[in-house]
Amino acid sequence: METSGINFKSGFVSIIGLPNAGKSTFLNSVINEKIAITSRKPQTTRRNLKGIYNDEDSQIVFVDTPGVNEGKTILDDYMAKSVKASIDSIDLIIVIVDINTYNDDNYYKLIEILKKQKTKKILIINKIDAYTHDVDEAKKEIISRFGENIIFDKVLAISALKKRHIKEVIECVKEYLVEGVQYYDKEYITDEPTKKIVADMIRMHCLYKLSKEIPHSLDVTVDSMKLSRSKCMNINATIICDKDAHKKIIIGTGGQMIKNIGTGARISIEKFLDQKVNLKLNVVVKNNWRNEKSMLANFGYDFSKI
Repeated sequence: METSGINFKSGFVSIIGLPNAGKSTFLNSVINEKIAITSRKPQTTRRNLKGIYNDEDSQIVFVDTPGVNEGKTILDDYMAKSVKASIDSIDLIIVIVDINTYNDDNYYKLIEILKKQKTKKILIINKIDAYTHDVDEAKKEIISRFGENIIFDKVLAISALKKRHIKEVIECVKEYLVEGVQYYDKEYITDEPTKKIVADMIRMHCLYKLSKEIPHSLDVTVDSMKLSRSKCMNINATIICDKDAHKKIIIGTGGQMIKNIGTGARISIEKFLDQKVNLKLNVVVKNNWRNEKSMLANFGYDFSKI
């Protein structure tokens, strides 16, 4: 941890919201790198992920969180606790709302979390690029949705996908941070291990390719990453699912589905690592893994660390 010069601001900012509000897309736009996976399916983000923004006079550590939602499994409980843990001892909370779906009934859970927080809050209304009505009117309705007990210090409207008004958000965040130290080296964009990012990229392509119900029941672990003499990164990874029927779907007829997943994932990983990749995927069945704490810990969902 370095001591910074005068007027250097730093702090930790939690990003919370409902599933599919665009939290991960927002983080990627701020960092200008794809470190958080994105899809239109719920449970895309399953654990807290730090993205580190650096410029000459600040370092802002953004914490992307799972979507606030009702759940039925121990994995769902882990994600809910991750959200609450992310706003403990945080400097600022960003609440992201999809302007097109702000009437979602799950808002009551988000409201209950925010009621207990005295930390300053910024409301970010996202996806204005796809909104055809009056944005100012929508702002008023969204603010009233949260009720009188929740006060936002600032309200901004953005398009995270199109990177519209991202700079305004960063400048706004700086207003609420105090002078501090540089927590990470300026070359860092995340403290996430490379293996976890690679595993998430593979899972992202599972989300893209597979039918609606299967992605909820699968996860990915990277078993090994080894650089060959030819400078090719050899990666062996395992897709975990909880039913034999799902394994067959993931593999596909003649192995075509897993081949498609592997091809898409390899291209994404090569862009991230900036090198050639040889990716081998295996599929195993672990019955009821989402309700087994020991298995969840092995897959990186450790309750003792949140």
